[in-house]
Amino acid sequence: MSVYYHKNIKFVRNIKAMNLETRKINLINWISAIQENYVLEQLESLQKEKKDWWDTISDIDKRAINEGLEQLARGEYLTHSQVKSKIKDRFNF
Repeated sequence: MSVYYHKNIKFVRNIKAMNLETRKINLINWISAIQENYVLEQLESLQKEKKDWWDTISDIDKRAINEGLEQLARGEYLTHSQVKSKIKDRFNF
């Protein structure tokens, strides 16, 4: 995990290695160092946007998800072990 400093504020580069609390603190430190008003305005507008992910996907994706849910309701699905077995057979693993 690499660390860098900007205006004497410590930041951690490897986001995958950070836990949730470290990431939050990292963001707080970054936001507190922002001096540009337009950047803060953009962050505030982002904060106000509370879009449901469902509203952001295409109609094609929505239909595919609904179709999959209907298949599950009808019992048309494969278990994890069944999928593993099919892949093993198909690709000779």
